[in-house]
Amino acid sequence: MALVSFDIFEYVHDSRQAHGLRAQDYTRYRRFCAHHLRTVRKAAKLTQGSAAGFSKLNVTSENANSTLHVEVQLLQAERAWAYAMDLRELHSRTEEPRQRQHVVQRLKAAVNAAHTLAAIAPGFCDARTALAAAAYWLQLQSQLRFELQQWEAALDSAALARVITDRLAQAGSSHFALAHAMLEALDPIVRLAAYQMRVSGAQHAAPAAIAVQWYNSSMRGADDRVSAAIPEYADISAALDKLSAPTGESVAFANELHWRGGTVSFASQELAAQVDRAQALLKAASGDSSDSMDAAVAAYRKIGKTARRCHTESVVAAQKSQTAALDALLSAYAAVQLYSVCVLSAIGVTQLVNEAQSIVHACGATSNSADALLVWLAGPWAGGPWTGDKNVPRQPGLAQVVVCYDKVRQRLAALQHSVTEMEAKLLPMVRREIRTQQIADEAVAAEAYYTCLRNYYSALLHASPACTQYVDSLALLDMVVAENVPHATALADQLTKRDVSPEAADAGAPCLCNLAPSPDKIAQVAVAAETALSVVRGLCVGASENTKAWVHSPISRLSLVANTLASKSASVPQRVPNLVDFAADFAVVPIKPLFYDLAAPAIDFDMSAINAQADKQGASKLGSIIGSLWGSR
Repeated sequence: MALVSFDIFEYVHDSRQAHGLRAQDYTRYRRFCAHHLRTVRKAAKLTQGSAAGFSKLNVTSENANSTLHVEVQLLQAERAWAYAMDLRELHSRTEEPRQRQHVVQRLKAAVNAAHTLAAIAPGFCDARTALAAAAYWLQLQSQLRFELQQWEAALDSAALARVITDRLAQAGSSHFALAHAMLEALDPIVRLAAYQMRVSGAQHAAPAAIAVQWYNSSMRGADDRVSAAIPEYADISAALDKLSAPTGESVAFANELHWRGGTVSFASQELAAQVDRAQALLKAASGDSSDSMDAAVAAYRKIGKTARRCHTESVVAAQKSQTAALDALLSAYAAVQLYSVCVLSAIGVTQLVNEAQSIVHACGATSNSADALLVWLAGPWAGGPWTGDKNVPRQPGLAQVVVCYDKVRQRLAALQHSVTEMEAKLLPMVRREIRTQQIADEAVAAEAYYTCLRNYYSALLHASPACTQYVDSLALLDMVVAENVPHATALADQLTKRDVSPEAADAGAPCLCNLAPSPDKIAQVAVAAETALSVVRGLCVGASENTKAWVHSPISRLSLVANTLASKSASVPQRVPNLVDFAADFAVVPIKPLFYDLAAPAIDFDMSAINAQADKQGASKLGSIIGSLWGSR
């Protein structure tokens, strides 16, 4: 027989909120429970009344096998509990002893129904449902013990209920926030019971901290004492240990993510297992084949999907109940999503940079010597046209390098957008833990550095024999030296001044700080650009094309405008800057009458032709009008 899975906390919470308890109308809720209980009993074939008489039918371990039997016990407990709460409100106004006794009787009935469910649930329900039933029973029992002023038993029940709920949350219960919302109703009980029991530090501690402290200090190792108030304490403890035990052979499941020097705690054990597996795959893929890296990338993408699903489920729960625990959970899942995005971006950028550098090394464009660079520019590797020979494979040139760095900049820009979007979902404490602002700063600095490289190799492409656009190459190199390098150096210096390197302790994850440039790397780009600037200036002066005066002094260059470089060669990507010469032909455009009037005094008119035309029109009426306006001879 398949085990039954039933979300007790969601069922109870939705029933209470939809049928009266939103307005504290316990009478309406009790009537709903009574009416719905008859319907569920009829569906479960547990009808007690008939024409022949009344025959009591209880849910037992022998006949319980479906969710209907869980509903029967829950509705019985909720009906009695709602009646007790209604009587308590009445007792608060009248203070009659009979009403208080009646409250206790109804609470006992609710506890008995919930206790029956907790006792039979392990036989036909899964482990989580059984533990949820135990937590529900302990919540009601803590209220009963509190009403009877049995402070120690009330504190035991409330503390164990909270421990069970927290353990279910760590195991990945999708609606555990609803359970925490129900537990908040026990906070006054925990605080007053702890005060009566003289628990140290209880006056200034939160009720949740009091409950956990009481469980760790007074309940663990005291099975004999606790079992007197909670007979199933040993079975519940064994179920808790079994639930938290690892389900794999050698995988240690954890609900914490250690990233950038901080710790992010989340609920889903499924997500924690995926994080551990992805980190192990990425660590094994370092320096390995591309297949291993593809597996790691797929694992991190799966982390992002699972984190988004858990975040969506938590948002749905937040619409039903808003608690501090739920706020922390929403922030944690957003942080895990950001972790996945950052790692995927780091992997993608690393792969693109390695591809570009491999092409550069294959081309031989790595020397900073002016003579070597001049020889290299005349060679066949600088993005020259393909010979068309099918037997000779076409080699990628600088055009592909420029495309790679363009993709790198796009990935870093997308990362900045993701960081900004996710940062709005994080709590301030989580932002400080993982240093989200520093992630954005690293991405900006990396983008500035790769902009320098992109423009440098684009300038070499312009100066290659395939393009011979020396003026445009000179302008690009001047942009690298005068603008890109100082900007990247300033951003890198800001990162260097930081006190900590938050990625230093991360295991298996690519370090985003490695993508952010160091001042030494930027200095190398500056030296290479200055060397290329002198070489290309010489090529530009010796070229047959029309050169400009600013070629000899690039620092005084004008703003660049577009030209048709990209259309000259199919091997040049469209993202290469389109640059043109500055000499432009003036086009004749029609002028407006206003400008004609202003310029009329400076125009030398042919008066003889005008007078001849006036003579022809003199006899006409129109000629008379014109003569009156402009004057006659």
